[in-house]
Amino acid sequence: MSITTLTLEDIFLEISDLARDQGIGEKEAWDELIDEVIEGHLDLGELDLEQDTEGMKELLRARWLAFKKESAVAKAEEDMVVEEVDVLVEPKEKDDELDDLKSEEEDY
Repeated sequence: MSITTLTLEDIFLEISDLARDQGIGEKEAWDELIDEVIEGHLDLGELDLEQDTEGMKELLRARWLAFKKESAVAKAEEDMVVEEVDVLVEPKEKDDELDDLKSEEEDY
């Protein structure tokens, strides 16, 4: 008997992170990743065969659309931040007329 604190949500978050890192965009690849992660946790003893791992896999497979939606929102937010940073780091053009006015004021 093993003490398991790994929840379905923990596994979903792990799979989601891995899927984003690997650029997974197809359901088939998502399903394969689920199998790999569950098998990995079984091998490490973090899950055991007495647990309904097949049921876990089915529940995780059903969350494909949730992952896609979360990924799309995260990507849109990331793109907005990058766009804002691009605007903030644009070089400021030197205003020669303003410099001329300043030197005229200094002459007074």
